[in-house]
Amino acid sequence: MTFTGSVPASKYKGYVFNERMSALAGPFDAEDITSITTRDNSSDMFCVTRENEIKKTVLTDFNDPNFTQFTDPFTDIDTAFTENDRGVVLSKSGQGYLYRGRYKASPFTDSVIGEGTVTDPLYFRDSYLSIAETHWMHLGDEHNEKQIHRVDLRFHKNSCGHIFLYVQNEEGKTKGQYKGMVKEHMKVFTNIRGRSFKICLMVATHKEYPWALREMSIGHLYGKSF
Repeated sequence: MTFTGSVPASKYKGYVFNERMSALAGPFDAEDITSITTRDNSSDMFCVTRENEIKKTVLTDFNDPNFTQFTDPFTDIDTAFTENDRGVVLSKSGQGYLYRGRYKASPFTDSVIGEGTVTDPLYFRDSYLSIAETHWMHLGDEHNEKQIHRVDLRFHKNSCGHIFLYVQNEEGKTKGQYKGMVKEHMKVFTNIRGRSFKICLMVATHKEYPWALREMSIGHLYGKSF
């Protein structure tokens, strides 16, 4: 089964610069945020939405968040969107991702604006896609071959989202899988060999419920280079 089309893009997108880490995060398009700022010498962050609502969050709360229990909002991900639905369409088998007006053909390809084809589609309503991708990692040994057999994830309790995780080696081979709803402790089996790797973690995130990753570790074995 395939889905061909596009999903709506928000009119506005926001970015945040973290002075403590000298890092730029974004774009954020939830709730059509039109502007965003932080208050000097504090952890307070403010935004204004398209509906002219002013909202505040305290960034240090994410250091040790306490998420409330929730009822799974993703109960019909196998049912195709209707014309009134908004959200993301993601491939269960790693072949296509549609989100905020963009299309990624595979986990590590650059996205393009417009429509595309998603194989084995899953439909996440009232959701957006969070993407985190590492740089190339040689795992402490640039010369010898390694085998990544799994990636372990630890999330904050009551995190909400559906997980897609993939690993790519320097030759472009990709392994990974769709893991379903977030659990506190998760293992993604990959079984991929190479000398350097990068990881792509994607989370289908409901607009009403948060998630936070506490730790990620890579289970690997060292080999020899001949």
